[in-house]
Amino acid sequence: MAVVLFIATGPNAGRQIPVAAGQIVRVGRTSRSDYAFPDDTYLSGVHFEVGCIEGDCAVRDLGSSNGTFVNGARIDQATAKHGDQISAGEMTFLVQCSSDEQQFAVSARALAPAAGGSLVSPSPERTARMFAPGFELVPAQMALTGEQRRVRDILRYQTAPLFAVVDTARDPSLPPLLETSLPCQPLFARESAGGAAGHTPILVELGQASTLSKRAGLQAFLEAFLLSAWGKGWGIFLTSLSSLDDLAVHFRGFLLGHTQDERQLHLRLYDPRFLRGFLPICEPQEIAAIFGPIASYLIESERLDTLLAISRGADGLITTRVSLAEQPMQAIGGQ
Repeated sequence: MAVVLFIATGPNAGRQIPVAAGQIVRVGRTSRSDYAFPDDTYLSGVHFEVGCIEGDCAVRDLGSSNGTFVNGARIDQATAKHGDQISAGEMTFLVQCSSDEQQFAVSARALAPAAGGSLVSPSPERTARMFAPGFELVPAQMALTGEQRRVRDILRYQTAPLFAVVDTARDPSLPPLLETSLPCQPLFARESAGGAAGHTPILVELGQASTLSKRAGLQAFLEAFLLSAWGKGWGIFLTSLSSLDDLAVHFRGFLLGHTQDERQLHLRLYDPRFLRGFLPICEPQEIAAIFGPIASYLIESERLDTLLAISRGADGLITTRVSLAEQPMQAIGGQ
């Protein structure tokens, strides 16, 4: 099997990287890579490699700073199949496969190897490293459902900056979601942890999809969260014009408090099941305190085919049920 990596986004969009059967190709920012993209400052010097060995198309991250993603999920190593997307730096590569029986032709827009290097076959050392004992090819992350794609697109194109509060203690798969360059802050100080046993809420600044790099980081987080946690009550999204620091102060002001008899009170408002049941019974002053600088809460409902958008109006709460059964939204301005 041979592969072409078709560059779908970035300054080199439309160009192609050929990977013939038996080859291992490295992609990065410097000439130490087989294919170098020096203008992409979000790439590491040698960022990831793709190998077509023994019928498998393997993708492996090479210790990059900003990560390698297959179909939106950050990977150490994974298999890739026809139609999968590999994201690194500011680029997205579309995987296009061809069987050995087919004639494998690459268009004139194929990129030349860095520094005129030859890619006839990989060195024994490189092959041994990529397929060393213990190297396990992991299938690429499963694709989003139609409803999950709709949620992703609704969140990506909010008019105000987007944030998330994720309870990373709920499942071992959640902390890796935060292993990105996205700014985040824990909401419970260490000395308060005893009053919120089993909960570790983290506030994450997702921003807006205004640049290629921000779009890649936002989409990777959203898709990983939706695949792992949507429908399980493990976090909420919100929009606000305030800074990450100011929002963290706002949440800490009411997530942990004390009753009149000095017992610690823990409000799990970052659990959408709690939030959607608690807000409708709040007094106006309580609603004002919970919203503060927050424009809207965007949370899962009790139905997987519905998203709740909750905001504060002059006469109380405004709750909109958004159907997720429609077709995914088209990107604004061709994004």
